[in-house]
Amino acid sequence: MAEGDNWVLADNLRPGFDLDLLVLALNRNNIAYRLVEQDEGHELWLDKEECQSDVQQLIVQIQKMSTAEKAMNTDRPKGLDALSLYIARVPVTLITLLLGVLGFFLVSYWPDRVHLLTFVDFTLSKGNGLQFVPVEKTFATGEYWRFVTPAFLHFGIFHVVFNTLWLWEFGRRVELLSGRSAYLVLMLALASGSNAGQYLWDGPVLFGGLSGVVYGLVGYVWIRNRIAPNPLLNVQPGIIYMLIAWLLICLFGIVDLLMSGGVANGAHVCGLLIGMLAGAVAGRQKSPRHNDR
Repeated sequence: MAEGDNWVLADNLRPGFDLDLLVLALNRNNIAYRLVEQDEGHELWLDKEECQSDVQQLIVQIQKMSTAEKAMNTDRPKGLDALSLYIARVPVTLITLLLGVLGFFLVSYWPDRVHLLTFVDFTLSKGNGLQFVPVEKTFATGEYWRFVTPAFLHFGIFHVVFNTLWLWEFGRRVELLSGRSAYLVLMLALASGSNAGQYLWDGPVLFGGLSGVVYGLVGYVWIRNRIAPNPLLNVQPGIIYMLIAWLLICLFGIVDLLMSGGVANGAHVCGLLIGMLAGAVAGRQKSPRHNDR
């Protein structure tokens, strides 16, 4: 830097430091900076008027994020040792996946028990099909588990495979970042909110699946990572845009013409909106701040 410029050296960044994330964070916080390449690493220069202490905290945060990301991508043991590792790190995601698979088997092999877990209880009547019990009567008896349990019911192999794969892709990232307690609260909110939204959308119909939760996680990752970038949430933008495009295709009724049954559009939309809101709140809490000047 030329002598007399209004810049001060803030830090020497070692090789391997995540410069892309740093630049993204500095730009989003409107912090004036310059990066100067050296033989080993980079020098970070700041305008003298910038708050250097906040930037130092930001650098420490990025270093911690990078360490966490490397831990997630390191070689892991196989077999039972790998399962034990995942159970220790992402237990809520694994349990949710297991319940989704069990829900598939319940629908496939014990259909007479499905009504115990649906949002709206029903009975089977010969010649009249499903006879739904008024939802007010169901919840008046204290069956509040029905807000959550429809998320575990899956109607077909494609349904369960699609949902569990995307749940693993997004859910493990959020659980590693947020911790199991906060993640469990988020999952319960997404499941109950998307199920209630689907009921309000279509009324008393038979529905189920983790897709509302999946779209909630998509919204959470999408918005939180825009507000407070974190390597653990670095999903290819094309994946998120593809899932949003799929939601829009379903909303226009195109998929309903190609498959039996219907698409739980209400669950998808409500899950996405709840996830986006939760991601915005979490992102604001975690994003680095600077003092007003």
